[in-house]
Amino acid sequence: MNNPIALATMSIDGAAIPVIEISGRFWSLDQISPDLLKGDERGLIALFDDWSDSLNMLKELAPQVSELAPPLAISPESSDFLTPLRYPHKVLCTGTNYYDHVHSVGHLDFSKESSFPAFFSKPPTTSLVGGGSTVQYPKDSKEFDWEIELAVIIGKPVKRVSAEEAMGFVAGYAVALDMSARDFQRNQKHFVKMDLCLGKAFDSACPLGPKIVPSEFVADPHDLSLKLWVNGEIQQDSNTQHMIWSIGEQIEEISKNITLEAGDILLTGTPRRNRTGAKYLSENWR
Repeated sequence: MNNPIALATMSIDGAAIPVIEISGRFWSLDQISPDLLKGDERGLIALFDDWSDSLNMLKELAPQVSELAPPLAISPESSDFLTPLRYPHKVLCTGTNYYDHVHSVGHLDFSKESSFPAFFSKPPTTSLVGGGSTVQYPKDSKEFDWEIELAVIIGKPVKRVSAEEAMGFVAGYAVALDMSARDFQRNQKHFVKMDLCLGKAFDSACPLGPKIVPSEFVADPHDLSLKLWVNGEIQQDSNTQHMIWSIGEQIEEISKNITLEAGDILLTGTPRRNRTGAKYLSENWR
């Protein structure tokens, strides 16, 4: 297998710069290959117009990047990462999709065979943000919550595909957070006692990244560690092997009636949280 590569978008001198990471160092895509993005203002999303061709070009460039341009003077810990994909068509999310999550909230008799995955969405242009202190605390919320998830990036249009075929449409993976205002989501004043729009789709509700790793560099997406810390204390520690509905099964169900387009993002659910930790982020977390 070739040396792994990853893709990101960084804020450099006020501009959003698409970059490639190789062995912990970053290069501007415009510097190493001006024709790759051709000045497209959509940034990395332009690569998904033909993801297969784009990936092949990136892999060809990777061994010679040091000869084409100097690396950027930034580190993997930089706080200047933006969301890697800035203009996808859709951000879809799967709710309650881990056995340890279901069991931890008391549903010990849960059966996959008698259940169906729940899906919801977030607005891509206003909910997606990058790493660092970029999340806005929802105004008037007292129950601001966090969940770590594996994000799947779609590589080409998908409609009515089987679970077995679905993985061939996956371009890559990233880490995401599903931020929630639980008091908006479970507002008892609502007729149905539920509002996934205000509870899940507010501005900056979906931190993504910092990087996208192409799928061919991920040996098994159903065996990845997921860990989340809040103020230095670990709050989630699990593995994607505990998913109820696999990535392929999720794509199969969604694509029956919703066309997934190249560059679309699918959040695949969250594992259980540490019960000893703080349940919500404080109002003072800004």
